Amino acid sequence: MMYALMRALVRFIANTYLVGLFRVEGLENVPRDGPLIVCANHAGTIDPPLVPAFLPRSDSWNMAKSEYFRGPVMRWLFVQYHAFPVIRHTADRAALRRSFDLLRAGQVLVIYPEGTRVDSGVLATPEPGAGFIAQLCGCPVLPVALTGTPECLPKGALWPRRVPVTIRYGKPLLLMQKRASGERVSHQEASDRIMLAIAELLPPEKRGAFTDIDSLRKRLGDVSIPSPLQGSDQSARGARP
Repeated sequence: MMYALMRALVRFIANTYLVGLFRVEGLENVPRDGPLIVCANHAGTIDPPLVPAFLPRSDSWNMAKSEYFRGPVMRWLFVQYHAFPVIRHTADRAALRRSFDLLRAGQVLVIYPEGTRVDSGVLATPEPGAGFIAQLCGCPVLPVALTGTPECLPKGALWPRRVPVTIRYGKPLLLMQKRASGERVSHQEASDRIMLAIAELLPPEKRGAFTDIDSLRKRLGDVSIPSPLQGSDQSARGARP
């Protein structure tokens, strides 16, 4: 109940304060049931509340850096918003177990593959963790591109600015463990493929480390396949932790 209320509040604030400037695109690409990993770029402070608030699913859970859970008030807020802690830049086994349990139960896991907010506002090289989880679970990955969020609430700002903000959902994909040649796909390559899918949804000036789209497509083209799983078909397959 609290999660539903908090998501509704975020939607109300965004739609009211940014009326005429806020857009959500590609909702038809979001599977409505079954296990799903949602991967978004992260350049703005408001990204973590926005992404789950506008997902057309209420069973989403969010990885968040463990530092947010140190104080009782912040811990309560994050827990109520379906967030759980992850120790960044480590193989956090507790966070991984929680992730696999959620996906096995057919729910949604929201991850920011870069592992932190990127202050430059453009894409950075991701951590291998998102690729590892996607490969091991074998469930669809939904790329999400956020634009305008760093300008809406710049670092250190106390009040948001009225600027255009867009959430764009891409088509889900499945990350492979092996190429057609039999060569193993590394976790880093899988994460890079996820970021390439996000880059394809962003304007060229926001692609950062993923600017050379053609070269990346050539290198990573056989690392994934389009997800054929839509709607209720997914729930029959489930995740494979």
